[in-house]
Amino acid sequence: MKYYVGCSGWKNQSWVRDFYPAGLDSKYFLSYYSKVFNFVHVDLNDNPIPPSSLTIQKWLEETPDDFRFSITIPWYVVEERCGSGKIKNIGEFLELLTPLQDKILCIMISPPKTISLKDEGRNWIEKTLNECTCYGYSVVFDFNKPSWYQDLTYNILKKYASSFVWSDTGYKGYYPAVTSDFIFLKLSSSTFGKNNDETRWIKLIKQKENEFFSTETKNKKFNFVVVVVNTPDNINSITGLLNLQEKQLYNSQDQSTFLWTGKVIMHVDMDAFFPACEEIRDPSLRGKAHAVIMTPESKGNITRGAVASCSYEARQYGVRSAMSLLKAKELCPHLILKPVDKQYYGQISRQVMTLLEDYADIIEKASIDEAYLDCTNKIISYIHSISQFSQISGDSDENAEVVEPVSKKKIQKLFSVEDYAQKIKNSIKEQCNGLVCSVGVAPTKSAAKIASAYKKPDGLTVVYSQNLLQFLESMEVNKISGIGLKTNQILKEMGIKTIGQLAKCDVQNLIERFGKKNGLWMWHVANGQDNEPVLPREDSISISTEKTLLTPYKDKKSILEYLVNEIADDVYKRVKGKGYEFKTVGIKLVRSNFVLETRETTFSTYRDDKESITSALEPLLEKFHLDKMNDNDVFSEIDSISIRKLGIKVSNLSKIDKEKLPYQKTLFDYI
Repeated sequence: MKYYVGCSGWKNQSWVRDFYPAGLDSKYFLSYYSKVFNFVHVDLNDNPIPPSSLTIQKWLEETPDDFRFSITIPWYVVEERCGSGKIKNIGEFLELLTPLQDKILCIMISPPKTISLKDEGRNWIEKTLNECTCYGYSVVFDFNKPSWYQDLTYNILKKYASSFVWSDTGYKGYYPAVTSDFIFLKLSSSTFGKNNDETRWIKLIKQKENEFFSTETKNKKFNFVVVVVNTPDNINSITGLLNLQEKQLYNSQDQSTFLWTGKVIMHVDMDAFFPACEEIRDPSLRGKAHAVIMTPESKGNITRGAVASCSYEARQYGVRSAMSLLKAKELCPHLILKPVDKQYYGQISRQVMTLLEDYADIIEKASIDEAYLDCTNKIISYIHSISQFSQISGDSDENAEVVEPVSKKKIQKLFSVEDYAQKIKNSIKEQCNGLVCSVGVAPTKSAAKIASAYKKPDGLTVVYSQNLLQFLESMEVNKISGIGLKTNQILKEMGIKTIGQLAKCDVQNLIERFGKKNGLWMWHVANGQDNEPVLPREDSISISTEKTLLTPYKDKKSILEYLVNEIADDVYKRVKGKGYEFKTVGIKLVRSNFVLETRETTFSTYRDDKESITSALEPLLEKFHLDKMNDNDVFSEIDSISIRKLGIKVSNLSKIDKEKLPYQKTLFDYI
């Protein structure tokens, strides 16, 4: 049975320092709360108007996938007293909640004070339950009169699998009956901790659970139990009585217990990428001043061109990107020159990006040497997977021993965003021939980009939401990606040199000078309020599924069977679900040495069937070196390296428009 223990609301300012870290902006309270607890009750009776659709969407986006709500429908909606332009009835209110529906355990309703069960109450409760269950919601009633607590009411609730609130306040003479597959208990702060009231209530829940299993309902089971308390510290009292894991609360004396709020966005920027690639090919370059040159000369001595990039040793002499070769040699006469080799750099870049995909929910490749990662759900899943088990195993060693039970302090360290980012840096260095990167972590893309450049090279900068404005405040405005020389000059003329000054500027002045779109964008970035999502670039739109193999494969037969049986169906369902047809099918293999190889084929016409995907796989596999003999009847070196990861990519996509009318073909259609 699942237990949900939480507070009534999350906006209590008195929780600051005892629960919320000092300085945490109240707009992040729900995000912070939902990282600690798995449930909150939202009582909207004191709100003069229902929440907006934007607010509902915000609740959805700011909470983890397994976080749950219960919501009280406001009395003025129940009694249909809303004025013009407002939600007028329960049905309209439930429509408003639709985006959040999967996270709502139940809705709470109090009957209008003007009715009772002996009057029109029976018809009202049946009508209300019928409407709510049609919308797919479980209902819990908070009865406000003693007359509701009787068998007639309980039988109606059982008919609709609904419950009523068990409470330590209000009418004392009711019988705490079980009328559904869930129990809803609400405990007040005035009685909490006195006379062991909460202990008696939890014992009663356990008793009812045993009775539930021992009667004619033994084939059924409780789905969940909700316990609502008034303060975060009371939650751990209840979880202790339920033998659940104690929640780690913020301690103002221990800064390490800061929990992340908002999205976890990382910007990974490879340091001196082109020169670093050249060092992989020629290790003798390491530690020396060398540069990659954009030049038409591909062979022999390089005599003309411009610097594409250079090593950090060369930068110490003043050599910079876009500098003429003549100037670079003047500054550093012993500068070693290499021509740009984009094909080779692209191959190394694909290895890096493939590795990053394992750490991100979504990856946006900003260029050949940088990417944005949205790691929010990956980290939350990682945290929850650790917290659900009392023991952990080694990081990646299959033979690693199981170690001692995890302490709260150890779990907290494993939850660290810094550790997760450092793990990415270490993986790139270890698995990509010593490549070094700088990583910035922040709640927004713009701040993550700034943070990645803060401690280059080999840097790691983490900006928590509560420190975001302070981090940005003293930086020059040109640190914001997207503010170029011209915009920077205009801002200086306006007396704006730092991001802090930009944040405090009258937004209307920015709109008048730069237009509404650009003015608002700059102001939001400076105030840490830009919510641009991490998205794959449209110019490379594709749908792919990749899986890491538990046991590496070498033979083509096993690989083909895995592609057909384990991956192809998932790719096809996603293509079909998004309404695409496709022309190109590709296979991606990642070998045990992390070398990435891809092959693809393109059909002459668009396809929308699964067979077109599966039929392309075997011919594509023939284009790889897999368990083949060379002329001397021995395996080549690359053939001996097993496959650790497989993927199928479908690209060259087009939306299927079923409404599109046929058109007359032209000569171009036959070429």
